[in-house]
Formats: sequence, C-alpha cells, structure tokens
Amino acid sequence: MASSRPPRRRKIGVAAGAAVAVFLLGALAGGQIGHRRPGLSVPPPLNSSAAAGPSSQSAVEAAAGYATVMAQLFPMPPDQAEAVLAADASDGYRATLTQSVDTVLLPLQQQVAELAGNPVYRESVLATRVVSYVAPRAEVTVWVMVVAGQSGVADNAVCSFELVDLQLVWQRGAWRIDGTSEQPGPSPQLSGAPTSVDQLVASLAGFNDWRPR
Repeated sequence: MASSRPPRRRKIGVAAGAAVAVFLLGALAGGQIGHRRPGLSVPPPLNSSAAAGPSSQSAVEAAAGYATVMAQLFPMPPDQAEAVLAADASDGYRATLTQSVDTVLLPLQQQVAELAGNPVYRESVLATRVVSYVAPRAEVTVWVMVVAGQSGVADNAVCSFELVDLQLVWQRGAWRIDGTSEQPGPSPQLSGAPTSVDQLVASLAGFNDWRPR
C-alpha cells in the first residue's frame, strides 16, 4: 500500500554546490561568449575603488568585494546578476563573466529552490595578499570562508574555505575583474559541536557581512 505522506524534500545538498561556487567565476577561464539580454541597466561596480583611485590598497578592497560576489548575487534574478557582472568585468573578460550566470548561478538557484527550509549563504573575507601590483594591473589572493545551510529544518550549518585569486585591471575609472581562479584554502579544524542553522542565524541577528568601504 502506497504511503500517503508527501515525499521528503531534499535537505542541504546545496552546501556542496555552494562551496564549489564560492567564487562563481573560477571555472570559466575558457568560457564562450555568453548571450546578452537587451534592456539591462548597468549598476555601479561592487567595489569602491573608483573613489580611491588606483593603488595597491584600493586593489585589495576591490578584490575583497569581488571574492564574495556569490553571496551578493545569490538572491538576484539572472538579468540583474548579469548586469552587475558586466559592470564589474574588464572589457576582455566580460563575455566569460556574464556567461557564469547561466552556467553556475542559475543552476545553483534552481537547486536551492527544491530544498526544504530557507537558504542561508554567507561569504566572509579572512585575509588578503597582494601577489603583484604594477598599475594599471594587480593580482590579489583572498582567503574566503563560506557558510551555508537552511534555517527552519533540522540541519547543521556547514563551512568551507577557499583561496580566490583575482586578476584586476584599472578600466573605466575602477578596478575590474580580468581573470580568476580558485583552490581549496587553508581549512582549520573547528572546535566545538556543529551549530544548527537556526542557532547560527539567531546569534548573528543584526550583523551584516563586513566588506571594506
């Protein structure tokens, strides 16, 4: 006799996908030209380097913002996310960057939509390193921690660590992304019991993710 109970929705399989997509641009170095949607307004870049001017410090601040781009784009509709990436990319890297909306961001959003609970996705910059700086170009590596989970279900929050390497070029009055790569970062062993997503959300009530201004 068939059960009358509704099928269980999948739990946080998104955690693994979120970790892989910590920086949604990393796997697209050989990307093809992505299609452009007409009628998009182009917002200002995610970084504040335009006000500061080109310098090693402004490159670090721009890289910190770009390294956590997934947490900023995650709730956006695809057209808006594509417009943001188009503004943040260099002229030569724009096609590769905008393609990642269809190949990485949209599939992850669709996966999350099938899960129970409310998704929690946070990215935090832990440290930065200037690999090279010769204006108008810079290379900065950012150590990032990703926390993912679903509130409202009996599940734990999980985290992963990544090293995100960003090639930057000063174009159109700000630092723009000109290339990316990523690798698993130094991952410390966490002490204490895992924290449930609801406990994590409650303890962080009123906090905003920190980014350089």
